[in-house]
Amino acid sequence: MAGRTARLVLLAGVATLASGSQGDREPVYRDCVLRCEERNCSGDALNHFRSRQPIYMSLAGWTCQDDCKYECMWVTVRLYLQEGHKVPQFHGKWPFSRFLFFQEPASAVASFLNGLASLVMLCRYRTFVPASSPMYPTCMAFAWVSLNAWFWSTVFHTKDTDLTEKMDYFCASTVILHSIYLCCVRTVGLQRPTVASAFRALLLLLLTAHISYLSLVRFDYGYNLAANVAIGLVNLVWWLAWCLWNRQQLPHVRKCMAVVLLLQGLSLLELLDFPPLFWVLDAHAIWHISTIPVHVLFFSFLEEDSLYLLKGSKLD
Repeated sequence: MAGRTARLVLLAGVATLASGSQGDREPVYRDCVLRCEERNCSGDALNHFRSRQPIYMSLAGWTCQDDCKYECMWVTVRLYLQEGHKVPQFHGKWPFSRFLFFQEPASAVASFLNGLASLVMLCRYRTFVPASSPMYPTCMAFAWVSLNAWFWSTVFHTKDTDLTEKMDYFCASTVILHSIYLCCVRTVGLQRPTVASAFRALLLLLLTAHISYLSLVRFDYGYNLAANVAIGLVNLVWWLAWCLWNRQQLPHVRKCMAVVLLLQGLSLLELLDFPPLFWVLDAHAIWHISTIPVHVLFFSFLEEDSLYLLKGSKLD
């Protein structure tokens, strides 16, 4: 829900620096990469590199050039530390110790666990909530959209490329928009289905225009930041207002209110930007880890709310 917005905000800010962070501007880093690529990434040397590269690395898309950048990054980091300087960033990222083919191991594992939690709760929802519940189709769609987003988050943290970055951004935006739609259906759409249908069409149009602009015109990080802050605020305010309005009549909405507030609070972890502990665990990974139980809580709310609506529909 709203917590994804904070992540997008932070990522957008980071991405604006990606073309020129302190570490990759260093002459020692640039010279190291140039020499490494000349020595290892062409002719017989490249064939030798490919022959000794583990199959899982090649399948994950790690190239000779990527390996040069990785090795030279650590050469530069060691020089910085030896001379008493702070750890620099490279291409908008802190240096992470690669594990197997995982570029950011902790964030990748945490994203996977968030996805696993979403899958488990999706299965639980299908088990305990009959398909006749008024919110069943919308909640199921939201679960699959969330699962897809965490899949691409895992892929992005495994190997950062232009494609995986864009898929991570776009799928995260889709989750927020679908959360707004979920809120619309719950607050308005059950009584006025035509309003919900029209609003869904509007959201799909906005998402299509958003992705088309970033894909076909230019990937504008500033615009992406502004757009996601805007939709994130709509998501936050709408859910919170509905929860506050119904907190006495529907006790289970307190779970939803807790989710909204927790995600906003936990997103502040990303502001504690620091070099990774043990070169693995950074603020972003900690934030991902902290959201796992929050997703469980939100799906628990959806389950209770769907059963409540089902009971009400039977009484009618």
